[in-house]
Amino acid sequence: MEDCERVDAALPVRQGDVLKRVRGDGNSNLVVVVTADCDIANGKYGEAGLACVQLDLLANHVLGEHARGLAQAALKKRFEKAAEWVNKRWREKSADNGDLSAEHVKAWILASKPEEIEAELNLPVDDQKSFIKRECVALKAANNFVDSSTDRYSGIDALCALQAQMPTRSAQLKTVFGTLNSKDLPLDLFYISSVPDVPGLGFVAKLRALTFIPFERSFTSLDAAKDVDNSFVRVGRLAPTFRHALAQQFGMLFARIGMPKQFEVDRDAAFGWIAEQIKTEMEALQ
Repeated sequence: MEDCERVDAALPVRQGDVLKRVRGDGNSNLVVVVTADCDIANGKYGEAGLACVQLDLLANHVLGEHARGLAQAALKKRFEKAAEWVNKRWREKSADNGDLSAEHVKAWILASKPEEIEAELNLPVDDQKSFIKRECVALKAANNFVDSSTDRYSGIDALCALQAQMPTRSAQLKTVFGTLNSKDLPLDLFYISSVPDVPGLGFVAKLRALTFIPFERSFTSLDAAKDVDNSFVRVGRLAPTFRHALAQQFGMLFARIGMPKQFEVDRDAAFGWIAEQIKTEMEALQ
């Protein structure tokens, strides 16, 4: 069963329609309409136009936002670990020294040679396998890759720089895909298998990437759209089951009640503490 089908050009634009940019530039070249059918039929879409969410190839999402997000999270943990290492030796240097902030240590690592850091901490500088030498190389390389938004594989390369045991893109890519469960995608992603006349297999609707398209610039045929600036043409429509599922998921995403940050921190800490407690109990029984 196809989740996105061709639609007769005589039918008006409705919720679940996939629109493709024909002319003009912009971040949104492929979108899905989420404005309700009744609002479109009665012209109740406001001056901004049709509410839409961006649609992108799954491969682009995995190599882009997903991989870069994993790399940024891994970088944060590694910088925190490096800050702990530096602060321990910073305090040992002098009883008057207080802890340096994580941001201070990060800036220090990125701006200095590891030998300079070791010298400032009164450590020997001739150990070529020291912790800070290894970490400086990995962290600087990974940070440069994460900052390189023009490279399609920068997120993967950043993760490779952080994981010496997986130095190749192909090996790291398996890990990246493994963190994106096809049966349990994040609530802000909706999978669509294919779109008529659009190359590629596997797309994701990014439900947080909301954009608006003027109704008068959305068309159902290419002939009508080709001479209008910043125009979009319908290339398909989600089948009823999938259209309703996307609308429901979109509503659930924005209807959620956000929890206080401290609650989330305490919740995560509780899960970690309980896991450690159970582990200790099991070890005591051996």
